[in-house]
Amino acid sequence: MNNKPFQRKGAISNADVGKEFENKIFEFLGKHGFLLEKQKRVAIGIASKKDHAFDFGNENILIECKSQTWTESGNSPSAKIKNWSDAMFSFYLAPSKYKKLFFVEMSYNQKQCKTLLEYFIEHYFYLIPKDVVLIDYYTNKIAMDNYEVYAYDVKEKKHLHKDKECLWSYLKE
Repeated sequence: MNNKPFQRKGAISNADVGKEFENKIFEFLGKHGFLLEKQKRVAIGIASKKDHAFDFGNENILIECKSQTWTESGNSPSAKIKNWSDAMFSFYLAPSKYKKLFFVEMSYNQKQCKTLLEYFIEHYFYLIPKDVVLIDYYTNKIAMDNYEVYAYDVKEKKHLHKDKECLWSYLKE
């Protein structure tokens, strides 16, 4: 019997699940030639500044990774969504010189017919900074290194699904 109701099934801890996902993203970006440091510290803030550690980064890029899923009953995980909103605020406060990437582990909901990231974009579009590229990353063995990219669309005034090359074009700008 699971005494930890908010623990992902089959995992030792949610922190371990998150670290494993971060490592996959670190390796994925490394394969594409991006040298990153873990826990990249950047001064962010409104009136005053304080160092904030993003999951990865370098002189040009900041990255946050989230490995979270729908609730077992298929509902929106509101506490996790708050966590994502906090990440968006950190991106918003980060200097504009950085390219900002938000990787999430793809979690599909049959009832909603969408991934958790698609749900977040649909319901919380107003919290997502224009300069953040969102990536739904599929971690299953069959679709390794498969991902979907969502970038801000000026005409629609929200993030929309884009061609995968959009990610690499953005990073090379």
